[in-house]
Parts: sequence; C-alpha cells; structure tokens
Amino acid sequence: MNPQENIQLTLEYLSIIVLGGLVIFQLLHFIIGSWRFWKNDKFRIFKTISVGIFWVIYGSFFVTIVTDMTSYYHAVPYVLCGLYLPSIIALFLIAVSKKFKDFVDQTSLRWTIQSVGGPARMIVGIIFLFWFFAGRLPGVVAWVAGPGDWISGYITFYAVKRLRIFKKTADLKTKHWSISDLKKNLGERMPIIPIYKLNRNLNIAIAFVAFGILDFILAPASTALSIFNGNIPEEMGRVPLTLIPLVLVPQVLLLEIFAMRQLIGLKKIIRNKKKPVPNIGNRCARP
Repeated sequence: MNPQENIQLTLEYLSIIVLGGLVIFQLLHFIIGSWRFWKNDKFRIFKTISVGIFWVIYGSFFVTIVTDMTSYYHAVPYVLCGLYLPSIIALFLIAVSKKFKDFVDQTSLRWTIQSVGGPARMIVGIIFLFWFFAGRLPGVVAWVAGPGDWISGYITFYAVKRLRIFKKTADLKTKHWSISDLKKNLGERMPIIPIYKLNRNLNIAIAFVAFGILDFILAPASTALSIFNGNIPEEMGRVPLTLIPLVLVPQVLLLEIFAMRQLIGLKKIIRNKKKPVPNIGNRCARP
C-alpha cells in the first residue's frame, strides 16, 4: 500500500470514528433533553425512548436508500427529503397547532442553539475541508459547506451569550431556559434593562441563528451547482459523509427552527413592552 492509499484509508477511518461519535453525541443529547423536558410526565420513559427510536429509524432508512443508489446524482431527491422533512413538518405544526407551539416554547434555547449544533457543525466543517484536500470532494461543495458549517457552529456560542441579558431581565437562575420560562418569571413586570439593549442583543442572536439556517440551504445548493457542472460528489452518497446530510443535519436544523420560533416570540414580547420602569431602588417617590 503506497503513502497516498494510506492517507485515504486513514481519512476514511478517522471520518467514520468522528462522524459516528457525533451521531451518538447528538442522539444522546436528544434522549437526555427529552428526559429532562418530560420530567413531570407520567409517560416520560415511553416518550424519551420513542424519540431515540425515531431518530435511529429515520437516519437508518435514508442512509440505506441513498447508499444503495448507483450514483449520488440519482440520490439527490432522497437526500433533500431526508434533510428537510423533519423541519418542514415542524414548520407546518407550528403554523397550525397551538399545542405544538407551546411545546416548542418550552424547549431550552441553549440546547436548541448551541449544545448540539455548536460543536457538531464546527467539526463537520473541518471534515469537509479534509476531504477536499484529499481530492475526494469538489471545491464548490467543500468551500461552501466547510467554512459555512464551521462559522455557523462557532457563532452559536455568541448567540447564546447575547441572550444572557434576557436571563438577567427575568431573573432566571438556570442555564437552560426557554421563552415560556421568561414569560412566567417576567409576567407583567417591565424590564429594568433598557429595551434598546434587549432589542440589539436579540437581533444579533436572530442573525446568527438565521445564518445557520441559511447555511443548510446554501450547502445543498452548492452540491446542485457541482452536479450541474458535471462534478458529482459521489462521496456524499457513501458512508461516512452521507451521515452528515441524512443524520446530523436534520436534527440540528430542526433545533434551529425551534430556536428561531422562540427568538421571534421574544421579539414580540419586547415589542409589547413600553418604556422600562427605571430602577429606583429604595428611594421614596416624591409627591
């Protein structure tokens, strides 16, 4: 085996280990997140197990179909379906179901924005570039998806940091909080922190999350452009890279949809608040 073959084989094995680890990491986060979310539900065990089973079956189904295709060109419709289907269903339910909207509004913003998507996207972005430099991925795919994923993952930490001001406003002590918790704690009270500061931080967080969602549109578009130019990224239809669009991305995109729903809700709360009441402390009001 020559040095070039050794490099290619090492790349494949390392990618399998890393991406396989990310699949397990994200699955465990969904299971743990579900377990915490339904802590007072009598069907807690059943619902938590169901979430785990759903993602295992969902990912396995689409990975099996795509890897059985003779060419990635023919697999593209199935890849797009696997990538976007959970988010499309979620958007539909958000539009028509108040119960589902209430469910989304109770999910942790830190979890939906950073805990899962942050580290996973940064690692995936680097993997794309490694496969490009090894001559296994077209440049138009790697240089859109790679840096895009890395940047999207990196800025999730800043998005969560920008939202800490809302924790302070509503006096929330836990690091995992949602818009539902904020409404409950804030009530009819006026925020002490100036509205313009809340708005500024929220706009930045929305922009960061929107960038992450946009990246999941641009990356498939770059793949389509590569195919149109006759350079089919066949490796995207094989394990391990096919785990990215069919297992990892659907979960992260779904969580970002949840996060965006809550951030828009925060925007509405701010809009409904009038000028904040000044913090007068223990001073007595003058007649």
